[in-house]
Amino acid sequence: MSKKTKKTKSNTNKFNPALDFQNTSNNPPPEFVTSSDSLIRYDTPFLVSATISNKKLLAELDENNEMSELFLKNIINGINISDYSLKDALNKILPPKKLKTGEQMWVQYVSCNPVTKAEVINLYDGLREHLKNENARMFGLCPIREKLYDETFYELIRQITINCLERGILLMRIKTEADMTINTYLTLYESSIAYGMRMFLIVEQQKKIYRDKISKLEDECEALNKYINDMEKLLKEKKEKDEKEHNKIVEEHEDFVKDYRRRNNFLKSDIKDRLSFHN
Repeated sequence: MSKKTKKTKSNTNKFNPALDFQNTSNNPPPEFVTSSDSLIRYDTPFLVSATISNKKLLAELDENNEMSELFLKNIINGINISDYSLKDALNKILPPKKLKTGEQMWVQYVSCNPVTKAEVINLYDGLREHLKNENARMFGLCPIREKLYDETFYELIRQITINCLERGILLMRIKTEADMTINTYLTLYESSIAYGMRMFLIVEQQKKIYRDKISKLEDECEALNKYINDMEKLLKEKKEKDEKEHNKIVEEHEDFVKDYRRRNNFLKSDIKDRLSFHN
């Protein structure tokens, strides 16, 4: 009888998340996800005492979070589903949330309870309610709507995985592939935006250089136009002056010719007179 009592006492001293949560009077921190905050269904968070006896459990939690990323990467190339149980697969698709407050460690696992048709209906109603309450845009880019639909997709994967592990893994593989495609397009979009901004800055810099060149050329053109106007004015004055001088010379020449003709006529008449006199 004493051995059985000792065995019972030793079993009760072992860590039991459900018993530990029921026996504690502490409430879970408000940072944890509740059913009204997220569309993904989680179990009730429980308290893990940060003692030596629970270091193994904490190490398992850290390893589970580290392996979840490798698990999601292996989904793309295909994995051996028989190596994972339902709980392991769900915990790697949706790693448990943990929060340390002081000397207390709180952990919250995703729910593994069987899914009913009512939960699917509640998920649809919850999605509509969250879209309305959080003022998500129904069209165009909206991070709120994207987050809510992403949570809905994860919740559907959780529900499908519970009913059929293989089907859930396949759906998760499809979602991971779609996320990679979207991220690729997002990277291309961000790269194109960055390239566009660089080209815009280069063009703006070149526009400034060309504006300076245009301004300089306009100043040069204005100076040349002024020089041309001055030259045309000077040429006009020169032509008027030359024309006056030419007219004056022509008049003097005509007067000179007239004078010589007059004198020539006078001499001719004089010669004639003399010749007639001698005869």
